[in-house]
Amino acid sequence: MKTRQTLKGAFIFLILFLSFSLFFYFLFNGGAFWKNIRYAIFLNSPFVSSDLRNNSIFALGRAETLPPGANYRLLIGKIEADAPLVSPADSSTQAVLSAMEDGVALYPGSVAPGDSGRAVVLGHSSKASWYRGGYAYVFALLPELRAGDKFYVLSKNKKYTYQVFSSGVMSPNDTNRLLAVEPADSEMVLITCYPIGSASERKVVQAKLIGTENL
Repeated sequence: MKTRQTLKGAFIFLILFLSFSLFFYFLFNGGAFWKNIRYAIFLNSPFVSSDLRNNSIFALGRAETLPPGANYRLLIGKIEADAPLVSPADSSTQAVLSAMEDGVALYPGSVAPGDSGRAVVLGHSSKASWYRGGYAYVFALLPELRAGDKFYVLSKNKKYTYQVFSSGVMSPNDTNRLLAVEPADSEMVLITCYPIGSASERKVVQAKLIGTENL
């Protein structure tokens, strides 16, 4: 009898321990968990556009992400854009869209700001019904940027200055062809869906790194 009661007590303790563990797990990680569930449902719904059904948005050929502990911020004064530069977990559409709820996304396969090569940054220009972040309109005024305009990326100890040299509208296929060619210098490409409220084309702004300052 005593052994049975001991086993019963141990079983109840185990159930309570697992219940509290799950409670605290969802308390601290529930936001990310439900965000992933929400995007998984959205991307498999009949309402999603065909270009988002692909496993990844672009194919840059590398799997580079921001360095551990990196803390970058994109500042574009002309269009009043100020957002964290977030590195998605991978190049899947779900991961990229999830990252864009927390800022603008540095697409996996891009180089880090200031490095030789091309950094590809994606941002929203309008708010879709499934979006829950605070950066739905961060690139809404991206078409206002012109050749010669400057913007900045800040890290903990550096300031990178970029100058726009090209701004135009491209089809998704033309955008992929552009990104397939590696630049000789350090560049950043800002991309958003165009026109506002549609994903049929891309607004593409290309800029070159023209200065680096220590902070």
